[in-house]
Amino acid sequence: MDERVLDHLKRLNQYRLRLLEMKQLTSEQFLRDDMRQAAAERLLHLAIESCLNIGNRLVSLFQFDTPVGTPETYADVFKALHQIGVVDEEFSLRLVEMAKFRNRLVHAYWDLDKDTVYRILQNCTDDFLLFQEKTVSFLNKRPLG
Repeated sequence: MDERVLDHLKRLNQYRLRLLEMKQLTSEQFLRDDMRQAAAERLLHLAIESCLNIGNRLVSLFQFDTPVGTPETYADVFKALHQIGVVDEEFSLRLVEMAKFRNRLVHAYWDLDKDTVYRILQNCTDDFLLFQEKTVSFLNKRPLG
C-alpha cells in the first residue's frame, strides 16, 4: 500500500478513536464543557483533513486509469473518489457535506452551533471508519505497480 495513504489512514484511525470516546458524552456534558467542544471540533477537523489527504493522493495515483478532472475544491476531491470507484455516489454526497463542514470549522469557526457539532459527533463519526474500509478495499482491488 502507498506509504502516504497508509500514514494518513493510521492518523485517521487515531482521530476516529478519540472521537468515539467523545461520542459517549451526553448532550448536557458536551454542551457545558467548552474544552470538550473545542477538542471535538479539532478532532473532526483533523479527521476530515486526513480523508481529504487520502482522497487527493488516491486521485493523483489513479487519475490516469480513470480520467477525472483535477479537483478544484475539497468537495471535488470526494466527487472524484466516486468517479475513480473508491466510494459510491451516496457516500460521496455525505463526504461532500463533510467537506462543507470542514470549511465552516476553518472559515466560520466563531459561528459554529454547538448542537450541530454534537449532532455530527453522534451521527457522522462512523463515516470515518467507512471511509477507511472503502479506501483499503479499493486499494486491495487495484494495487499500485
